[in-house]
Amino acid sequence: MFDLLVKNAKLYDGCGGPWFKGDLAVKDGRIAAIGRMKNAGARTVIDAEGKALSPGFIDAHTHLDFVCASVNDTASKVTQGVTTEIAGNCGLSLIPVRPETIEELKRYLAPFIPQGVNLSWKWRSLGDWFDSVDERGNSTNVASLVGHGTLRIYAMGFADRKPSGQEMAEMKKALAQTMEEGALGLSTGLIYPPGCYSDTDELCELCEVVAEHGGLYVTHMRNEGPELLQSVEEALEIGRRSGCPVHISHHKSSGRQNYGLVSRSLQMMEDARAEGIDVTCDVYPYTAGSTLISSLLPKWVHEGGVGRMLERLKDPASRRRIADELDRVIPGWENLAKGCGWENILICSCEKEPSYEGKTVTEIAAGKGTSPEEALFDVILETEGKATIALFMMDEKDCSTVLAHRLSMVGSDGFASSFSGVLSKGKPHPRSFGTFPRVLGKYVREEGLMTLERAIWKMTGFPAQRFGLKDRGFLREGMAADLVVFDPLEIIDNATYKEPRQQAEGIDYVILGGEVVVDHKVYNGKTLGRSLR
Repeated sequence: MFDLLVKNAKLYDGCGGPWFKGDLAVKDGRIAAIGRMKNAGARTVIDAEGKALSPGFIDAHTHLDFVCASVNDTASKVTQGVTTEIAGNCGLSLIPVRPETIEELKRYLAPFIPQGVNLSWKWRSLGDWFDSVDERGNSTNVASLVGHGTLRIYAMGFADRKPSGQEMAEMKKALAQTMEEGALGLSTGLIYPPGCYSDTDELCELCEVVAEHGGLYVTHMRNEGPELLQSVEEALEIGRRSGCPVHISHHKSSGRQNYGLVSRSLQMMEDARAEGIDVTCDVYPYTAGSTLISSLLPKWVHEGGVGRMLERLKDPASRRRIADELDRVIPGWENLAKGCGWENILICSCEKEPSYEGKTVTEIAAGKGTSPEEALFDVILETEGKATIALFMMDEKDCSTVLAHRLSMVGSDGFASSFSGVLSKGKPHPRSFGTFPRVLGKYVREEGLMTLERAIWKMTGFPAQRFGLKDRGFLREGMAADLVVFDPLEIIDNATYKEPRQQAEGIDYVILGGEVVVDHKVYNGKTLGRSLR
């Protein structure tokens, strides 16, 4: 007697090959048998006639780690079919921690943590943090990178300089320990402080530690706009010198004047692979990015941490200097506002001033009767930097080019969100609610950009292989029974920028560890997800 039997499905096994008709049985949380099982018995039987059965989707790029040790309801992801998330991206993670710098880290990460989420901060290492997650469980499984920005704060705070020998030794020791406790690799956010204060040599030295432990270097590069190609070359150079595999986060070309550059950057990646450098990327299926509102400010404004940033924004001379720089192209700094345009910067979530949500900086400036720059400064001060923005700065053709490329997999870059409770406030980027159904509905069914088999590979087998998740991502006997049953003819996203909290269509069942957690679009609230070390 099996625990679960899915009958008459079209099986997409996560390898990218053609689907085949069959049944799949589950026992003790694992796939027990695949094939034709007419006489098999099970406590729960799902008839999936006409439906697709695939491995649970693996979100290659998320930020759920900011909340999941405290709030374990991430319904926005599991209702999309996501069963595993890769956290700790963009140089941001909750570990490692030590008493000397924990307050600085708390303040740095505060804008990412929704109001009402009270973190205990009782952990000091990745193992401790994973234990905190496992105590409560989560809507999805959680694997994690260690953030370079957090590592730098751990050793040297927000100093804009090279680390000393002792500081580098402390970073390497903490990184090695975190890798030994189950981290997948090192992530960087090279547009954010303090990661932006690092140089290539520092990153190469750290990545040598990662390579020794079999991990990945995952990078939000220094520039995704006019200096995109130079940034890709830096990432490849780090892989070349350290021997560490390279993964480029949310690959894109930002700013109208830079449209089309992804064709050249993808070719650089292909050339690097021919040279022997192991490089891949992830992508989300939207033409707007999203980040903190403070990311619009020049790098020097952030030196010393959040408190110093806010002090500078109160100083008239500093405001004049920042406003001047926001109107210029400065080598070594990606001026998001200049590349995007104030009219294309939308306030998403803004808990302290919800009246700003859904408005552009241009609209806010008009309401205040001031310039966009002054409006920006005022909003950051009023919210203490705790607001997120969407930046409409990418080309649809570029998005399709990256999504279809053989080196890309799917990642939402989304925050943990839900339809109720403390994670239901604000208007987050719709990618938190619609990424995976959007790929399967818009880009596969409607536009024919790739086959369904290929898209599922980019959501399951490819990220499992890339991040070393050896027991999931494929339909094979003995694998974890993380599964999705969906209708290829109906699956589509509904989330929009104005109304993001709309559930996708076409997801019939989501199964986590052999148990049904979503049944005909309804998430039952089970928190069966655990840490993947």
